[in-house]
Amino acid sequence: MKFKYLLPILLFLAITTQVTSRPLAVQNFKYKKDLKISGNLSPNGVVKLMLDEDIYKHSFYGDLRLTYNGDIVPYHIQNAEEISKNTEKVKPELLFSKKDDLEIYVLELPKLPEGMNYTKLSVSSAYDYETSITLKLGDNPDQFTDSKTVFLYKYGSQTSGEIDLGNTKHRFVRLEAEPGSDLKFPSAYRAKQNKNLYYEKTHTVTDPVLAENHCQFLFPNETKSAFQILKLRIEEDNWERNVIVRGKINKKEWETVFDGTVTHNKSDGVYTEIPLSQTITSEFEIQIYDGENETLHLKEVISVQPLEEIYFFANADASKEGYALYYGNPYQWPPSFDPYSYPSGEETKNAEVNRGTLLAESENPDFSFSILYPPISGYLATGFFYLGVLALLYLLFSILKSKRSVLTESES
Repeated sequence: MKFKYLLPILLFLAITTQVTSRPLAVQNFKYKKDLKISGNLSPNGVVKLMLDEDIYKHSFYGDLRLTYNGDIVPYHIQNAEEISKNTEKVKPELLFSKKDDLEIYVLELPKLPEGMNYTKLSVSSAYDYETSITLKLGDNPDQFTDSKTVFLYKYGSQTSGEIDLGNTKHRFVRLEAEPGSDLKFPSAYRAKQNKNLYYEKTHTVTDPVLAENHCQFLFPNETKSAFQILKLRIEEDNWERNVIVRGKINKKEWETVFDGTVTHNKSDGVYTEIPLSQTITSEFEIQIYDGENETLHLKEVISVQPLEEIYFFANADASKEGYALYYGNPYQWPPSFDPYSYPSGEETKNAEVNRGTLLAESENPDFSFSILYPPISGYLATGFFYLGVLALLYLLFSILKSKRSVLTESES
């Protein structure tokens, strides 16, 4: 009899064990986008894929799954940048050199045009050498702030003749090298700054709902435009206020995505940027607390979504067909890939990266929640849990009833 009532509990344990050990089922994703890859794709080549607004409307960010013929493809996601291809070569001026126990060089780079950064410094020597160099950067020769150590060498025709300056605006360079290196610095390179890419949407500002110490602005966001940043334009130049931003997460519940003090000065420019704790794709509200101060006049609200790119390795067959991106599963756990299974930062900057394009969104024809995955597995687990509790209670009640009957018979 005891084994009979333990069956629901054993079945519950078996199902929950399968849930965590089963591979991903694509039928659990409501939406799908096929990929088109341009150019000649080499085996295991790097592919870059720009996400679009459909992804932010219908995905839950952690549920993005890229597949090739149904198999999971590891990927790396990062903010999209407009990579500048315009590079200029300039000649540094040697301000100071000393070649005693430690070789010291101080260089001055030419003034930077607006919107440009220094990227590299070329190094040469008439002799073979290897040396560790301490590199310091600064705005003037009296104070160097940024510092790092690099290793350089020249073995015949093999040389590492460039130092990465890391897109800096500092014009003064100090280098400390081991004696006997006898270094020359024939050129430096500068390029236009890479720009982060965004799409923006302007929202109509209606009359606020006035309360005792704050005013509330509502924005329906009918197009469900996704955003992670809000830009506010307020008529007053100088102010400091507590601001709360809330968004509707599941059509019923409001969730706070920003709560803090915001300060704006005239020198900051026209807009004030507010970063949110998560992506919003539905209606939202802004509450500005004035306290005892005059009410601020909100004139313009712009939602901003940084564009993002996915990088992944192509298949070994160099086939461009069979790729798809699945999304639309609020119960899916975030991806976790081995860092060696997707392109590194250096590989994403390679000129030979292929570009992938997302085609039109379609509802996944195979969509249907499996009993082995949430939410159905959760419902089943909950149901079996309560059935198990009821079975145990019934078993306990039966035992107590039997004992009471035995006591009654023994007393009589």
